[in-house]
Amino acid sequence: MLARVRKANERFLPGHLVFGPTHVVLGVNNFCNLRCMMCDVGTENEETNFGANLVGAKTRYMPLDLFERIVAEMKAFCPDAHLALAFTEPLAWPLLDDALAHAREHGMHVSITTNGLLLERHADAVANGACKYLSVSLDGPEDVHDRIRRRTGSYARAVAGIQSVAAKKDPPRISVYCAISEFNVGALRQFLRDMSGLPLERVGLLHNIFVTGPQAENHNRLYDGDLHATPSNVFLSDPAKIDLELLSAELSEIAATEYPFPVVIQPGLTARPDLEVYYRKPEVFIGRRCIDANRMIMIDSDGEAIPVHGRCFRFPIANIRNKSLAEIWRHPKLAEMRRALHRAGGLLPACSRCCSGFGGAIPKNTAVV
Repeated sequence: MLARVRKANERFLPGHLVFGPTHVVLGVNNFCNLRCMMCDVGTENEETNFGANLVGAKTRYMPLDLFERIVAEMKAFCPDAHLALAFTEPLAWPLLDDALAHAREHGMHVSITTNGLLLERHADAVANGACKYLSVSLDGPEDVHDRIRRRTGSYARAVAGIQSVAAKKDPPRISVYCAISEFNVGALRQFLRDMSGLPLERVGLLHNIFVTGPQAENHNRLYDGDLHATPSNVFLSDPAKIDLELLSAELSEIAATEYPFPVVIQPGLTARPDLEVYYRKPEVFIGRRCIDANRMIMIDSDGEAIPVHGRCFRFPIANIRNKSLAEIWRHPKLAEMRRALHRAGGLLPACSRCCSGFGGAIPKNTAVV
């Protein structure tokens, strides 16, 4: 009943949300330790919305007192919300072990999304009840992954980390997510075979999340100011170069194959005509509406709030050192963004290939990979 009331509130009064967030996403540092070819941070395009949201903070690491403040605010305003450590690379945060211990002491549900490079080092802290859900981002079989991440050995270290965490007394539920790009199409079946030996809850194959230059221009003719859009994830990676015939055949075979874990294709497109629309006509909406604008808020290592999560728009809201989480959640700028989404039917032009438009960020129990 409560879920239906919440959905009605989000649908009919998006500018006046009665309920608090279901997820608070933290950007605990302003750098990454890998250089992924399909990511704005990895390609050093830090002026984009996505790049700036992830690395635009002035503080290199979130201080522990700020983390503790966020936990206190969550307990006061949204005690059942999920605390997601997702950006930029949380395992590179020197205070991770202390933060997880603090969250565990206060009964917080914590998830971590990581590239896995430092996972083995933090296996004890991540397990033992400190982290409930662990999502590891991998890009394909070992050679493909290392080439995309531009670091030899990164795949092996991530797999070793997964095995180390899984061997602990009280491990989290572990999932792996793979972003589809022109660099790994044709290797996805082998990737799933390689994953089959790991103790995974599920594997997700995620269609590329991107904003093209023409998409951003079209969006900005209608929406600008706080809702200004920029290209994203299209600098060293080009979604239009994906071999759609090969991808369709590969995903169709994967969908018909049984693995030791569920395989989620997000969004669930496998037929060539559907893939043609997704990758060649990004102005056509695939999803229906952004769910996460009414469910998530992100806070960076400075304490600044970012709408929804790192892939969203970038505009100043408030700092949690100066405003409560409740005040931030109901801030007029966020209310206006939610109303703009509602007036547009659920999505804006720059949102057409964002995971939040496909029924919510994947995985449901954590944040955006």
